[in-house]
Amino acid sequence: MNLDIWSILDVLDSQADATPPPTASAAERAACRFAHALAHLPIGVNADEQLAGSFGWEFLDDERQAAYLAAHQRRPNGTPPPQSAAQTAQELLWNGFHCGGGYTTAHTCADYQRIVERGLGDVVTQIDSRLISATPAERNTLAAMRRAVEAIGVLASRYAAAAATQAAATSHPTLRADMERIAASCARVPMNPAESFHEALQSIWLIHLCIGFSERSTASLSLGRIDQFLLPFYRRDLARGVTRDELKASLRALCLRLNGFGDAACAVNLGGLDAAGHDLFNELSALIVETATELALPSPILAARLHPGFPDSAFQALLDPRLLSIGQPTFYGELPCREAMVRRGVPSEQAHRFAVNSCMGLVMPGAEISDMWGGVVNLTLPLELAMNAGRPLTKALPYESAISPAPAYASCDALFEKYTEYLAEIITRCLELNRTASERAAAEAPNPFLSSITRGCVERARDRAWRGADWHCVIVEGFGWASVADAFVAIARLVFEQKTYSLAELAADCASDFDGAAGQAILHALRTCPKYGSGDREADAMAARVSSQFAAAVSRHSDANLCYLPSYHTLHTHIDAGAKTGATPDGRRQGEPLGKQLAPLPGRNTRGLTGMLLSASAVDQRAMSGGQALDISLNLAETASPKWRAAFKAALLAYFDRGGMQVQVNALSAQQMREAMADANAHPDLAVRIGGFSMHFRHLSPQAQEDMAVRVEQGV
Repeated sequence: MNLDIWSILDVLDSQADATPPPTASAAERAACRFAHALAHLPIGVNADEQLAGSFGWEFLDDERQAAYLAAHQRRPNGTPPPQSAAQTAQELLWNGFHCGGGYTTAHTCADYQRIVERGLGDVVTQIDSRLISATPAERNTLAAMRRAVEAIGVLASRYAAAAATQAAATSHPTLRADMERIAASCARVPMNPAESFHEALQSIWLIHLCIGFSERSTASLSLGRIDQFLLPFYRRDLARGVTRDELKASLRALCLRLNGFGDAACAVNLGGLDAAGHDLFNELSALIVETATELALPSPILAARLHPGFPDSAFQALLDPRLLSIGQPTFYGELPCREAMVRRGVPSEQAHRFAVNSCMGLVMPGAEISDMWGGVVNLTLPLELAMNAGRPLTKALPYESAISPAPAYASCDALFEKYTEYLAEIITRCLELNRTASERAAAEAPNPFLSSITRGCVERARDRAWRGADWHCVIVEGFGWASVADAFVAIARLVFEQKTYSLAELAADCASDFDGAAGQAILHALRTCPKYGSGDREADAMAARVSSQFAAAVSRHSDANLCYLPSYHTLHTHIDAGAKTGATPDGRRQGEPLGKQLAPLPGRNTRGLTGMLLSASAVDQRAMSGGQALDISLNLAETASPKWRAAFKAALLAYFDRGGMQVQVNALSAQQMREAMADANAHPDLAVRIGGFSMHFRHLSPQAQEDMAVRVEQGV
């Protein structure tokens, strides 16, 4: 039995638990555990490595493996305490309706620029300065941060020693030189400023590892604008005589590291504009694209920041079949993303400094905590409540609503107003759950290290989990919004304009999943109404209305540095959400997947890519800086055509000019997916963009594989 890294860290935690005095604060205990883990983590440096950072079970000898295994087996599993009535209601709300709230770790983008340029020693200096005016409680928090930062230096020194041992043990001059370089780098960084491109990459990687260790999560750890802040190191090394190939080898090593630690949702930004409007795509940007293309691996995500002046040569390089076939790159609209940050509250003179974070979010690097799944709201639930006098159509509501149900509606507008009341109530409930969970995380599971390198936390002497950062952003994910928009179009037409059906009849047939002849007739009528996704003005106007209401209902909860950000970020969890959701009055059957992100439901994009771009850009995405992605499927055979490439670039720029924020691509055939589904050995390396990052098709559930194949067949 081999223990994974998290089990090893659990064992190390148990060894450290007895070290701090019983009166120690939660932050002091967390720092103690973190420092103990980095001092005793099984590490090593392999002979073929360019960057230090290997760790795990294989670096333990037989005796220590046996000791770790015995300690792991002695750890009590623990019996969870009985649930309170509130916890039971929360569980029922999630399992029954896909609505909830909580605190999610990781999903962050540190200020790597500060660390490579000034080193972690600069953080220690800042903490020491803040300690002068600290209260006793603040001193505990700040001292914990300081101890956690110093622990990184201990880990780096251990890697330096391991590399020096390797260098002494080899007679091969190239391998010895590599080990000596690693030893020298780890003796300096990340505590001190980097002096070379290699040292900067080594510093970044050690910080990246330690963020994952400290958060106990490797979900969506992004690197920000490395093509900008590493460019001076790159150019200086070239001037010193370091060859481009040598620099590329170090960059390649970092990319390989990223694909061996955590998920594949690590974004690197490419290009963009500076404050004066100058294009920022440079020679290092091009090298990153070149390296990622040759490796053809899911990570890092290439986040190309498009604008009218984006170099055509760079755009052409991004359309390499080796990238498109693994769901790379992701295209972002530079200017609408910047405007979204300003609407969030970022000063306009700073907005150009934003970075793409993880799957699709936007962040101010190193100054923000992004609670990516802080709130989840299924927008079909308030529609059910509005249609059915405050009751869900097929299940019991696990809480008592304070909204007075309407006995009847004189218009579709009246129904929409009642829908917004229920929507606001559900959002408030989910955000209360998030607030409670965030406060608990700060009190019981603080992270002194991540807090120390997140701007604002040292100044406020507060943890990253509860308003320590300059921006504490809670992403509130909306599910089923496209079905709700299509449903209102159908209700307006069939119930209030044509008066073909009553609202009660429609609700009853949704409850029965359109059973019987009458249900099938209603189903047919619903499906023939205009739908979002094809550029239909009526449907798109309703989609914009539904989206605007959701955004406003979420954003009104923001306060000072606490920002609640609406988003339609579903990844592939729209499948699970749909499985919990009954039939909806847009013609969607019970249990079918809900809409995925900004895309229409399959079969409703009757005008292809043009229709989807028109519909998606009818929604005010800039009000939703939590991140909006439109997923599209491309025909790989067409992408080689210069005419097609020019038309595709023009379409993207037009979409971004209309306010679109992000486009994700898949360029695989449904036939390949069907073959892989039929034979596990067919296309073993097939990778797909699932919603925010790419992963191997074989790792998806059968339901997700089927959904992906259907969407590719339908072009969404």
